[in-house]
Amino acid sequence: MSSRRFSGLDARCSIAFAICALTLAAARAESSLQREMSVSGVVVDESGGVIPGATITLLPRDGAASTTHSNHDGSFSFEGVAPGTCVLKVEISGFETVERTIAAGQLPPAPLTITLRVRGLEADVTVEAEEPADAFSTSASNGATLRMDDEFRRALPIVADDFLGVVQNFFYPGAQGSQGSSILVDGVQGDQIDVPSSAIGTVRLNRNPYSALYQRPGQGRLEVTTKRGRRSRVDGAFEMAARNSLFAARNAFAAASQDLNRRLLQPTIGGPFPGRNSSFYFTGQRFVHDESAVVNAETLTGPTVANVPTSHDHSSVFARIQAWPNVLNTFTATYGFSGHAYANRDAGGFNLAERGIAAEKQKHTLTLSHRMLRASNWQNDVLFGFIDQGDHAGSAAIVPAVDVNDAFSSGPSPTFTRANRRSFSLENTARYLGRSGHALAFGGRVRTDHVDAFDASNFAGTFEFADLNAFAARTPLFFRINRGDPNAAFSVSGANAYVQDEIRVRPQLTLTFGLRYDWQSTTNDKNNFAPRFAFAFAPEHHKRTIFRGGAGVFYDDLTRSAIEKSRLFDGVRLREVVIAGPSFPDPFAGGADVSPAPSAVRVAPDIQSPYPTQAGFGVEREISHRNTVSAEYAWFHGTHLFRSRNINAPFPGTGIRPDPDFLNINQVESSGFLRSQAFTVTWRGRVGRRFQPFAQYVLSKTTDNTSGTFWIPANNYDWRPETGPSDEDARHRFNMMGVITLPRGVQTGLVLSISSGLPYDIITGLDDNNDTVVNDRPAGGTRNTGRGPAVAQLDLRFSKTIAVVRVDEGAQRQRRNNVDLIVDVFNALNRTNVKGIVGDMSSPFFGRANVAAMARTVQFSARYTFRR
Repeated sequence: MSSRRFSGLDARCSIAFAICALTLAAARAESSLQREMSVSGVVVDESGGVIPGATITLLPRDGAASTTHSNHDGSFSFEGVAPGTCVLKVEISGFETVERTIAAGQLPPAPLTITLRVRGLEADVTVEAEEPADAFSTSASNGATLRMDDEFRRALPIVADDFLGVVQNFFYPGAQGSQGSSILVDGVQGDQIDVPSSAIGTVRLNRNPYSALYQRPGQGRLEVTTKRGRRSRVDGAFEMAARNSLFAARNAFAAASQDLNRRLLQPTIGGPFPGRNSSFYFTGQRFVHDESAVVNAETLTGPTVANVPTSHDHSSVFARIQAWPNVLNTFTATYGFSGHAYANRDAGGFNLAERGIAAEKQKHTLTLSHRMLRASNWQNDVLFGFIDQGDHAGSAAIVPAVDVNDAFSSGPSPTFTRANRRSFSLENTARYLGRSGHALAFGGRVRTDHVDAFDASNFAGTFEFADLNAFAARTPLFFRINRGDPNAAFSVSGANAYVQDEIRVRPQLTLTFGLRYDWQSTTNDKNNFAPRFAFAFAPEHHKRTIFRGGAGVFYDDLTRSAIEKSRLFDGVRLREVVIAGPSFPDPFAGGADVSPAPSAVRVAPDIQSPYPTQAGFGVEREISHRNTVSAEYAWFHGTHLFRSRNINAPFPGTGIRPDPDFLNINQVESSGFLRSQAFTVTWRGRVGRRFQPFAQYVLSKTTDNTSGTFWIPANNYDWRPETGPSDEDARHRFNMMGVITLPRGVQTGLVLSISSGLPYDIITGLDDNNDTVVNDRPAGGTRNTGRGPAVAQLDLRFSKTIAVVRVDEGAQRQRRNNVDLIVDVFNALNRTNVKGIVGDMSSPFFGRANVAAMARTVQFSARYTFRR
């Protein structure tokens, strides 16, 4: 084992050395290139019409200003611009002045499009760095990047105001880590978008997929930038939405129409503080969702179908204060709160009504950041984040629960958990724009998490029956009960460092070399060096065609849930007791042993950090003005993925366990793998002036031998049957979002998602190997051999904007406010999309589903926006 580890380290050191050598060679090669560049673009109004005669001023940080005017076609150009950060100022009478910070000379700049708004109030002049607009940059958005601004997002139908649900179909499963997708909100990493939807500004998915600045690949990373208040005017909005069962179709598995009542209120206000050197932004959201969960089970009396009332209340707020003491410094502070309250959660499907539980979770997020520009080439960003999160679910049960596998579950829910988590993080990133074509970025991040966990689940016990016949005969397979101290506290620390150099070797070729190191306190794996590389190349005389590619290693972390379970269920603090073939309803009747050997959860002492490796090559083509098609082939190779194994399972043939003092010892190991290939075709752009689409088709195949951190194989002594299709292996996926702009303020937004069926595992419903886990397969069977039906859903939004113009006689100007009337139709085709297929051969539901996604519903909304 140690020789293989050192061999891997040597290989990574060799790669890092090669990167350094190539960087130096490229730097020498490009030193003779022309250092002065040109900046060009076009000035247009909000309708896309060109604006001639605008005054354009280029303000270098360390040089004299240059001024020109836009031509009759709105175009402008500056020649001989030295590399460095500069400010482009555009102004003309009757329009608001615009200032934009650009990085001139870093890469061959694509023509800029400067959009001017008709002057209504004093112009809002804000200088902030933007994403490079250079088509040849590896750090800019490419053809496969999903980028949405606020205007595009607000035109789309969004279920329950859950924006993540709209974009999650564009994530590639092979690029996600052990904890799922990576969500970055203003640079702070999490797993959800916890801010109100009105606070979301710009969203990017798969931007700069091989960047060393991020831990996860681009296809598994979503970057969200929140809105800020303007310094020149006050902007506000108030939105309300409602949905009820009157316009809802019946769920496919419900006997009667479900009760449905959803209400959403969302106020927003933002503007300047006195002095016009700072601004504020505030928004809140109140979402109430009352509906019915559908129970679809089989009991001794026959099929049981019922609607169970449930509710979900969600309240959230977001506040942002931003200050610009001068043009070189920006200070930002944000605060977010998100609170959820559930009633009858977990009811539905096989769970009868009594299984519903109450649950709550709250999250407070605070960020402080500072951006500083120095001289003409340096930018430094400091970000501090604090998260305080608490949740609890369920209550103490006083009688045992009953589970009849894949038939029904009755009795009180065994769930009873609480947890409080506090996280602190500090990150610093410096960027340097070299005069010789280098764009250097380096920095690091430290984070510490403290967790107080409480898990008193299943303290009253649960009877498990193989099937309905066993339940009728009162012969359970097992009785499981937890005993001991349900409290545990622990801390986890992590750190990373990164360096990246983006080099323009020549006008149509950019190379990016990066190196990242990730460390976590809970593992002994310390050699996690992750090299990254990317390139962008446009053949001479074919600037509309760009070839892109790259490769990189991406290290993952051990999940906090694995640490928590190993600290709680260590066999001493908290013990799981499993009795095989107990009496029913009293498992201890007849003098049964009340102190059997306990079970435990452990983390393998030699556990390593998983590291998916990704490589890809693609071509991007501008087929017409503002229309780009890209095709990319990507290859993913996951090594040391997490999975569990019962290291105390009975030996085959003897039934003897290795350690007689324990029953089961489920050990989390890093012995899994993943192999995935994907071919992706993406189209984004405009069709005329009416239709703005983003569409993507993915043909992929993913094979692995694990279904997650706590997944146990059917045979703990033979891993070979576990290799099979990944749980998320949908071979064909097509997703499209689009906005159709019609005359008279009418818009139609659509979200279309089509996917081939997912695999499912087929099991016998028995425990023939006596490891107390009912996941045995038929003889010769392998994992995930079943395949479910395809999924298709179309959501539509119809909106009408009514302009409300008010004349301000004192200021001698018009104020334009808007009223938006909106109708959303979710699952417009009312297609039945099932959630999972039952693979238990002993179940009455074998080969079919018992839960379906939402049927067609209609939502009505109104939004009022104003400016002052």
